[in-house]
Amino acid sequence: MKSSSLIVFLVIFAFGFLMPWAVEGAPKQKGKPGACPFIRPVPCLVYEPPECQSDWQCPKRQKCCQGLCGIKCTDPVDASKPVKVTPGKCPVVTGHCERPNSFNDCQNDSHCLNGFKCCRGPCGNSCVLPVKDSSFPGQKH
Repeated sequence: MKSSSLIVFLVIFAFGFLMPWAVEGAPKQKGKPGACPFIRPVPCLVYEPPECQSDWQCPKRQKCCQGLCGIKCTDPVDASKPVKVTPGKCPVVTGHCERPNSFNDCQNDSHCLNGFKCCRGPCGNSCVLPVKDSSFPGQKH
């Protein structure tokens, strides 16, 4: 192979290797700041085709997030804000999940209403009434 052919091959190879990075604006591993909002799972009659595959395909500050019935460009939420913590402890859970697919109804206590707490159960996280903390003030847990 002539040296000029080798140079052409290397240029084409480098262009092909760098092109995906240039099109999307940055490596896929590093997303835009913020977090995707929590979406409660609901049954979908029709799943929509994905709008995006990475944050860099979304306009401005939007992120590529799971929506109700598909993947969409969505405004992010501030993941650095402190989340509400409901007093009490999660009840002890025994048993196993009878459903074929487990899913989370919540990710943290701020997703639960009326003093309920987001707790891990056999089929994923759900909002439950917390168990009163019976320890005395000043006692270590």
